[in-house]
Amino acid sequence: MNKKYLLIGIISLLLSICFVAANPERKTIQADGREREYLLYMPQHPLLEKPDGMIVCLHGFTRTMDDFFEEYDISDVADSLNLVIIAPQALPEQNNSVKAIAQTINLFTNDQISLNSVWGCGLSVRASLLGVSLLNEELNRDVDDVNFIDTLIDHILSEYTLLSENVFILGTSMGGYMAYQYAVKKGDRLSGLISVAGSMGLAIKGADHTVKTPVCDFHSLTDEVVPYSGSYEQFPTTVSLAMNKTNVINYWTETNETGTPITEQVQYYPSTNGFTVEKITYPEPVNEVIHYKINGAAHSYFFRKENEDCMDYPEEISRFIRSHLSGTTNHISNIPVQRLVIYPNPATEELQVTSYELRGENYNIFSVTGQMLMQGKLQGETTTINVSTLANGVYLLRVSGKVEKFVKQ
Repeated sequence: MNKKYLLIGIISLLLSICFVAANPERKTIQADGREREYLLYMPQHPLLEKPDGMIVCLHGFTRTMDDFFEEYDISDVADSLNLVIIAPQALPEQNNSVKAIAQTINLFTNDQISLNSVWGCGLSVRASLLGVSLLNEELNRDVDDVNFIDTLIDHILSEYTLLSENVFILGTSMGGYMAYQYAVKKGDRLSGLISVAGSMGLAIKGADHTVKTPVCDFHSLTDEVVPYSGSYEQFPTTVSLAMNKTNVINYWTETNETGTPITEQVQYYPSTNGFTVEKITYPEPVNEVIHYKINGAAHSYFFRKENEDCMDYPEEISRFIRSHLSGTTNHISNIPVQRLVIYPNPATEELQVTSYELRGENYNIFSVTGQMLMQGKLQGETTTINVSTLANGVYLLRVSGKVEKFVKQ
């Protein structure tokens, strides 16, 4: 290949990758006298330029704001619904007495407790021995994260002139606690709340049934980190971490004044892992409550149809948000979640590309030096690409601006 064109190819590929990597963008904002960090993701909608609203994404205990792009990758949901993603970062634990307790516990256990990323969400850890209290501490009790999130929402609404009617909050694990804490105090600002493996804290503030919010809650009966019951019972010790999930759902159905629940067994896709999901919908014209009662899945398990699960979290989240969007264009309801999934990875003879709504798009395979080695068109929902002729190494598959890395061995 002519060196000039090889160089142009490398530069073009790197620019493309850099453009994708620059979204989300790391930013800071002042709140309550502190500089707080967050990630801002601008949606890449194929038909629209101006976003229609936002999703505030709250990470879990000791995790980071990068989770929603590295582990859960909610960006495709935002793209399909034309919504900005705001992913703020929690602070380390600020209370010295709580930090001292954690350090003491760490002296006697192999499971080291880290308090480097903690939401002020009313999560209180209570432990008792035969009814005698051993521990009762609320994490980051003096940090007003409700105000921080409120300040951040105001800033983004103003800076990007977004619709204030389209503000959604999504939390995973401890982020779910924070989503609920924000909702009980500021839920009238929300178009919907999504909690994945989270709950309401034992020290939650403002839970007085005065603020209504549509709720979509995912929780496993076999969650080993945030128990469905809210407590671990290991006689003679009891450790309580949250409200019983049944009580959480009852709180919101009572607050939202919902109707008679409708139950269905979820089997949207063929499943081989034995996990079951019961979807319980408590109807209300605006403020519905949906609870996905899962059995068999661990705390951190994230349902994906390509993993042969019976449902797909991004699709269910997208469906809930779409049903509560206001004032958007007609394009939104017709644009599904777009994901590019490749497997096996590493590949030997064949690479399967599951494209869903990217079918018919052209694909290119590049070496890491930018040389285009293969090209073609995605055919149907799954396309098989013969990569047996490629030398062992790392390659990049690009489809419609999306880039995925794979290994040939």
